[in-house]
Amino acid sequence: MIVMKKLPAENLSFVEIGGVGEMIYRAVRFPEYVQDYDNDGEIIKPIFTGLHAPESGTHYSLTGQELLVSLCNLYGKLNNPESTESISDAVWDWCRNNIHPYDIDNLYEMLESEKFAHITYMDLIQKDATFSIKRFIKDLCNLGTVFELYFALYSLKYYGDVDYARDLYYEGRISDNLAFLERYRQYVDDKEYKAHILENYNGHILQVIDMFPDFRMRLKLDKKTGKVMYGADIQSVFDICWYTFSRMVADVAPPVDEDLKYFESQGSILSCLACGKYFVRHSSRQLYCDSWDCQAERNRRNRRASYARKKAAEVENKE
Repeated sequence: MIVMKKLPAENLSFVEIGGVGEMIYRAVRFPEYVQDYDNDGEIIKPIFTGLHAPESGTHYSLTGQELLVSLCNLYGKLNNPESTESISDAVWDWCRNNIHPYDIDNLYEMLESEKFAHITYMDLIQKDATFSIKRFIKDLCNLGTVFELYFALYSLKYYGDVDYARDLYYEGRISDNLAFLERYRQYVDDKEYKAHILENYNGHILQVIDMFPDFRMRLKLDKKTGKVMYGADIQSVFDICWYTFSRMVADVAPPVDEDLKYFESQGSILSCLACGKYFVRHSSRQLYCDSWDCQAERNRRNRRASYARKKAAEVENKE
């Protein structure tokens, strides 16, 4: 009789299994897009020619965290009840400045199949790459609402910040935010409010987990490194973001990916103290995003704080 060694865990994690979860992000970029209509409503259609071909590869300096931050900021901007920005224009602009959002692996394989694949399969590529605005916004709302819930819980537990939790629920322009924390609104005192949420913290994390989609895992070959990896099957930028997000939530998970050039490691995601947008922090002291306005505001606040400390020291010395 063969005696099997008993594993010390009820659920096998990435660590117990080993070798699971490394990502190979493929990316496709089109030189331009146009907005159009079909039976399902507004659509985004890629435009390219023999001379202006789409690009494919894994060499773009765009990490899963940066995609997650970018899409969650887009959600926050469009879901603002006071927003008047055209939704289709915002989606069009996002695609032009990032990567193509859907059918990534299929388009990548087609474009990599031969040297002039974009000419040979032009009609098929354009057809497969066309997507509806409605689909994009639905996926964006699913991701954005869950991330905002998790970020509110995380900020409260690890930073003691109750503001995100108190402001979590609102009736947005494209989606109402999740109302799981509304029952705590009766607690006006911040300490009491925080204590009651932390008492039920695990239950709320389960609510977050239950809203995650399932991941399809399969073997992939990274042609750049020659390594065979067992990773999540990726067909959209939302798959990348959900997978990146899952590794943030998990207490035991593979290390975060390096960027698509495999050069720089990633940091944690914070909310900028000036503009409130999410950003990827690469320094333990970074509290503001990289925008010029926010860096200018950081400098102004630092100068005011320095002046206040100086005046306080002068008063103390006089005494």
